[in-house]
Amino acid sequence: MGPSLNEIWAALAWGAVSSVGLLVGAIAGWFSRLSHHAIAMGMSVGAGMLLATVSVKLAADAIRIAGPVPAVVSLLLGAGVFSAVNAFLARFGAAHRKRCGECTQQASELVQPGSGVAIALGTGLDAVPDVLVLGLALRDKAFPVELVIALSVSNLPEALSGTAGMRTAGRSYRYIFLLWSAVAIGATLAIAAGYSVFGSLGQSWPPRLQAFGAGALLATTAETMIPEAFHNSPLFSGFLSAIGFCVVLLVDAVTP
Repeated sequence: MGPSLNEIWAALAWGAVSSVGLLVGAIAGWFSRLSHHAIAMGMSVGAGMLLATVSVKLAADAIRIAGPVPAVVSLLLGAGVFSAVNAFLARFGAAHRKRCGECTQQASELVQPGSGVAIALGTGLDAVPDVLVLGLALRDKAFPVELVIALSVSNLPEALSGTAGMRTAGRSYRYIFLLWSAVAIGATLAIAAGYSVFGSLGQSWPPRLQAFGAGALLATTAETMIPEAFHNSPLFSGFLSAIGFCVVLLVDAVTP
């Protein structure tokens, strides 16, 4: 039996909650002129939250349900697929799509023609792990509060930093907001669609897919957030990451 219409609407709403940080970050990145240090502080907290989510929620649950070997293999496969696609897109100008442009500039269209398309594809790629893990987690009996919070909060500095870098590289207001709007709307719809489809899978597939998504999310954090967070970083950036990590731990501890 498939999900009810109310359940699909609920999944759509939670998908929107997790994606709204992208739009907020894009607006803040265009209209504000925050320094690299300020942006790096937000990225540090967001990276810590995602690392905690991968280890405490996603990977731990996958290992408990699917077993250590299938979960580890799936996690490594997810990380490997993301890294391979990311490395391919980096050749065309998407390598620094989440950098604010102050320390490391994004590729501009003048310097590297076609980089705008590569950045758009890379930004869409970054949303895929969120879609996969949240679409699966929403099917759990226990609502994934910590996952929704981590994705929502971390999306804001990602979009803020990426938008600041796009602006510095000379990309237009139209390009930036069409890109982030498309990613946010697409991710929201994909989360609801995934929620509907994942219910028809056999019992062995969800934990493996969750581990695959966890690996991709881990690779996303390492390759797109951590470089901005720790390159010429502010003092105590590691401590800020620990704060983000602990927030997820506390939320997980107080939720049923």
